[in-house]
Amino acid sequence: MTRLAAAAIACVALMLFSVSACSVMPNGPRETCGNGIDDDGNGLIDCADPDCKGKAECSYDGGFFGSCGKCGTSCTNQTQCLTTSYFNDVPLPYCENPDGGSEKKCTAFAKNVQVDVILNAQGAWGTLIGPTRSIATRFIKRKAADGTPVNCMIVEAAAAGRTAANARQLEDSGRFTYQGIDVRPISNASGSIPIRFLNVLVGGDFLIWMEMWGGPPDSTTKFPTGNRLGFECFDGPSIGQQWAPITENDNCSATDGGMATCKQFQVQATRGPQP
Repeated sequence: MTRLAAAAIACVALMLFSVSACSVMPNGPRETCGNGIDDDGNGLIDCADPDCKGKAECSYDGGFFGSCGKCGTSCTNQTQCLTTSYFNDVPLPYCENPDGGSEKKCTAFAKNVQVDVILNAQGAWGTLIGPTRSIATRFIKRKAADGTPVNCMIVEAAAAGRTAANARQLEDSGRFTYQGIDVRPISNASGSIPIRFLNVLVGGDFLIWMEMWGGPPDSTTKFPTGNRLGFECFDGPSIGQQWAPITENDNCSATDGGMATCKQFQVQATRGPQP
């Protein structure tokens, strides 16, 4: 066998080996980058997952944590990741373990969309809904900043105060992580109260916490004023069900003069005013 022939055979063998080695694909789903969900169940979401490294959705920052002002800095809670405020940072950054390690980093890779929340308060509130001057709506993740589970009872226990001084008690606790937060002035409230074009992040595993206040939003802080008249918490569309994950397809259209049909969360008030 000539030296040239031997070299050709070795080259072909190497090519066959390489194709065989590279053709072995891992079983199970791969991560879908940018949907706010841990698709492959490895504990890493979107751009924190190695599957997404180099993908277009994850290529716009050098630190691999997103483009927010504090992205890539160490954190223990979501408040520490804000550049301006919960209301002005869009998309809302969050604090997580991007690589599965022990140190949390500020991250902003989940896409922002706008949705509607329609509160039906006719039965529970009746004629007493009139004094409501603002409504605060929070989409709260079911996992706390320290990794412990979150449910409506836990949020209620953390929100015991009902005066204007307590309007941001959930944020001050540093305990909770939000997909979205919104405070709206309310006038001439009827039995059905629409909260339209509310900014939220894509993703699932959340509950909706709503508070009714007797004063309008503060012009500076944007948190409610007056006394809290009542609250409602919604784990899902019905007992035993969770809300479906929010996706980019749920976003409102900005091209129809403000009459967009967004994804609507229809919620029914049941608690009524606080005594």
